[in-house]
Amino acid sequence: MAWIVVEQPCGEPMRIRYEPGTGTFRRSQDFALGHHRGFKGAYGWIGGTGAPPHPHFDVLVITREILQPGDVMLGHICGVFIRGDGDHKFVAIDETWRVREGGADLDAFCAATRDEVMAVYPEVGPGEGWYGAAFARDYLRNNQPTHD
Repeated sequence: MAWIVVEQPCGEPMRIRYEPGTGTFRRSQDFALGHHRGFKGAYGWIGGTGAPPHPHFDVLVITREILQPGDVMLGHICGVFIRGDGDHKFVAIDETWRVREGGADLDAFCAATRDEVMAVYPEVGPGEGWYGAAFARDYLRNNQPTHD
């Protein structure tokens, strides 16, 4: 399990950005990639791994909870998309969805949940790929974030 700082709440079509100087969040004029590609969950970073604009681990959160930017929630790490540019995207699931899915592993989710997550990054380039819970947790234990 991991603490997750919510940056992009569910259903928000515009990109929310963290302002480190003030510790606040602001709505930008840019579209939110996940929302644009049909992801209905939240987005943020894994607490304790850093924070924007410094290196940190990003996370897509499978949830339908009503959250606000800056909320901190508990999630189960269930997968990761390893990107060629090093800006990897972890996947977490809240407790309600973990029970619904019967566990916390991207590789074992129902097709609808898995497809919703993977639609955020539908193209997988050389050196990239979607991996399940064991790989993601091992990566978190043994690596430091390198991307802002």
